[in-house]
Amino acid sequence: MPVDPVTRRLKLYAPETGFSYKPSRSNRTCIICGEAKNNTGRGQAHRECYMQVRSVKVLVRCAWCSVDFRKPRYEYNKALRRGHFTFYCCKDHSQAHHAVKNAKPCDQCRVPMPGRSTRKFCSMQCRIDSREHPEKACTVCGVFFRPKSSRTAYCTRVCADKAHSVRMLGYNNPHYKDGTSYSKWFRETRPLIFERDKDSCVVCSKPFKPITFKRNGAPTQKSNLIVHHVDEDPRNNRVENLVLLCASCHLVHHKSTVTPYPWFGEYARQASESMTSKWMATATSLLTAYSSTTA
Repeated sequence: MPVDPVTRRLKLYAPETGFSYKPSRSNRTCIICGEAKNNTGRGQAHRECYMQVRSVKVLVRCAWCSVDFRKPRYEYNKALRRGHFTFYCCKDHSQAHHAVKNAKPCDQCRVPMPGRSTRKFCSMQCRIDSREHPEKACTVCGVFFRPKSSRTAYCTRVCADKAHSVRMLGYNNPHYKDGTSYSKWFRETRPLIFERDKDSCVVCSKPFKPITFKRNGAPTQKSNLIVHHVDEDPRNNRVENLVLLCASCHLVHHKSTVTPYPWFGEYARQASESMTSKWMATATSLLTAYSSTTA
């Protein structure tokens, strides 16, 4: 069909089509089939002929799913006149494509970022690549990696933790006291309390039972019994201040307004005095070695 050079619309009434324009809106003859109209409407053609002309479709491809589908020619021409050159087979595909097409792209890889208009990069890797830091070797494992900043020295958090553990040993630790600490005193005194209280709770006589669990992927064991400080001062690790409790009795003691076990101190003193001389010598040597931690 011919196209009007001014409006860019298809010309139905032209010598090329064989249809002549009739200025009267009350014409009685269909301009398409030439037969008399069966209604008195103002249209130029029968309803059936008009719908037949509108039913002509063109084959186009969906810009989102790349599936070919047919679109009415009048809608196709109307979209072209408005400057729309992408078509979609359904509304959902149109919305999905527009969400990505109009989204802000990543400053590094130019990938659209729907719903993230305030960000510059789509991922941490793009952020790292944009800074262009040269690769360097991890100071712990020696693996080459691209650092996030110029101050990054380790490839992973695991390597950073290992390096920190080494730095905190000895004099580098701010809590270092000539190789002695109350936590180390407690660790060395703990086996003496287990031996003195015969591996059982001093309240309910619950026996020792190891509990197996995983720590950092490796199986580890811990005791179901707890070494309790009578005066609740973790720095005081004298044998007269320590008793062995199970988890239940330990919880009852701490959750009670007034402890139901006021005899802990007297029990620990008498039990320590009745121990063997070898046991007492070990406890005395530990007290002498770590006496500076309670000063």
